[in-house]
Amino acid sequence: MNKRGAYFFVIDSLIAGSIIFLSLIIIFTTHSLRPEAGPTLRIVGDYTNFLINVKVREFQGDYVQSLVDDGNITDLDNTLLEQLTEFYYYNESGKDTTTIMANFIKEVSQGIIPEQRSFAVYMNKTRIYNKTNTPLQEAGLVLNSKKISFKRINETYIYGPVILEVKVWV
Repeated sequence: MNKRGAYFFVIDSLIAGSIIFLSLIIIFTTHSLRPEAGPTLRIVGDYTNFLINVKVREFQGDYVQSLVDDGNITDLDNTLLEQLTEFYYYNESGKDTTTIMANFIKEVSQGIIPEQRSFAVYMNKTRIYNKTNTPLQEAGLVLNSKKISFKRINETYIYGPVILEVKVWV
């Protein structure tokens, strides 16, 4: 007669165990995929510091060397950011240096910005370079860095301020 109560106890424990088991499966398999901000923040910081601190003379790149050989880069003591600002000045002055700036940024960013990251470089809100793996609107994480640059054009004229903005997103 008391076997009926034991059946209910066994069935209740099986139902409770399956609920706990399914709950654990749901909890451990449905985690959100949020990209971590730390590595991307380091990439943005390292890239802007690289542009600010490295001189054209110290940079080893085929395209930059071809610009030096062609006479597009005349001062090897410019930092990469100063050289980019000079190209931007000439672009604003009527000489079309859009392709030169884009290829310059492309070569300078190789090895610093990983291939799986998308990034763009702006000067005074004008996009100079854009490498997109993921559209910016669909990005889970967007970080940017802004720096101000000036460039001495000649003895009496200093061009600037130019605001450099680097955006990196995943």
